[in-house]
Amino acid sequence: MADEKLSKGLVDAAFKKKQAEEGEKVKEEEKATEGDIIIFEKDGQQLEAIVTSSSLQNSVVCDMTIMENFDELNLEHEKTVVAHKNYKIKQRSSNRNI
Repeated sequence: MADEKLSKGLVDAAFKKKQAEEGEKVKEEEKATEGDIIIFEKDGQQLEAIVTSSSLQNSVVCDMTIMENFDELNLEHEKTVVAHKNYKIKQRSSNRNI
């Protein structure tokens, strides 16, 4: 009987975790596509970038060199990967096909 309660508790916990993960997913229409400008935070700094690839399932690849102060920020890389839930779209690309 104790094993049944433990098993039911584990199943319930797994189900709740799955529901929470699904609730965090970003809707397709809210995801950035190539050419969109996004804003996000990295290492405590608010950054801006243009999306160069949106073919990944959970994130986008973006180029941060569009920022006027890119060189002053001393960032390690010109491009970075940002999860869909971690950015906001500042400006949609004018050649968006939806």
